[in-house]
Amino acid sequence: MPFSDESLVAQSLRGDAQAFAELVTRYTAPIFNLAFRLTSDRAEAENVTQEAFLRAYTALPHSRTDLAFKPWLFQIAVNLCRDLARKKRPTAFAEMTTDEEAAPEEAIEDESPLPLDQVETRELGQALARAVADLPEVYRAVVTLRYTEELAYEDIASVLKLPVNTVRTHLFRAKAMLRKALAEWEPES
Repeated sequence: MPFSDESLVAQSLRGDAQAFAELVTRYTAPIFNLAFRLTSDRAEAENVTQEAFLRAYTALPHSRTDLAFKPWLFQIAVNLCRDLARKKRPTAFAEMTTDEEAAPEEAIEDESPLPLDQVETRELGQALARAVADLPEVYRAVVTLRYTEELAYEDIASVLKLPVNTVRTHLFRAKAMLRKALAEWEPES
């Protein structure tokens, strides 16, 4: 049975380097995924992921260990992405491009659907990924933290330093924007 985050944090604070390595292993993919969705840049996402763990490791002895590790780590990553976005502010959002091949696909592979259905599902997943990428940054963050990382509203509020009701409002508005974007979507013929 794997150790809890709290147990690994406690072991790490007692000097067990392997315990922090386990936290890194556990959260590298989720942190990278969040960073990639917020930056739309693979190299920047790798840098943010690495920097988030470095900052967490450095700050761990001075942090509040009574709070959950996962939301705290996600908060560090979101803040790094925000800092990065501020540095890149001169580029207009409309001018940004996404790497279509690097965008994660939301399609679930299943052997039973017909090939055309599989193509349509994959295209819909890509359309959804593009629609999420086109959302304003805070909406992208809320959608990613809720549906990809499966954080509770309270944890999202903690990560983004927003009131819980604001998180709910942002999520409501983001879903409305996604519905509108996908309502116009038609499979390529």
